[in-house]
Amino acid sequence: MKLAANILSIIFHPLLMITYGVLLALTYTALAIYPMQLKLWVLAGVFMMTAFVPAIFIFLMIKINRKGDYELTERTDRTMPYLVYVASVVACVLYLSKMLMPIWVLSLVFGTAVAMLIALCINFFWKISAHMIGIGGLLGGIMGISRVYLLNPYWAFIIVLLIAGFLGSARIQLKKHTPAQVYAGFGLGFISIYISSLLSYFYFFI
Repeated sequence: MKLAANILSIIFHPLLMITYGVLLALTYTALAIYPMQLKLWVLAGVFMMTAFVPAIFIFLMIKINRKGDYELTERTDRTMPYLVYVASVVACVLYLSKMLMPIWVLSLVFGTAVAMLIALCINFFWKISAHMIGIGGLLGGIMGISRVYLLNPYWAFIIVLLIAGFLGSARIQLKKHTPAQVYAGFGLGFISIYISSLLSYFYFFI
């Protein structure tokens, strides 16, 4: 069980959630018509800015300080990585705008920065699950995209919801979070990204 929980935590690491979300958007929305080369450039840029760069920072921070772990188990170790991640997401939004991505994609990605800023504020006095913020945001993004395109991707909703359940159970199994921290993280991620998608929806019709 512990091995399965660790594998789930790695596959659905919060640093990978934006890459997964953009990949889904490039595959199952109108963006699927984009040339493959453009898709690869977009995905490569998103991965570098929202996964690789923050991961390198966390690695160097732990090596230099000689304390903590790569999962940032201690709440006090999360402040600087969260700030770096927020800056990386903002840089990603600027990159995607240069790549002429539609406003709803920019809004969904920017919503992640908002969610992590809120998580940063919460982190000063209480630990919240970043993994669940990520998976909750992915589900909120799917719901938001469905609203923009008037789709009903029930299969995607069910799959991601099941993954969220397994992931939350894994974080509790590994004793990284309490149930309250898991539920709070999922709710924060879902609400932040879904609201940002609604804002882009209203912008589209203004």
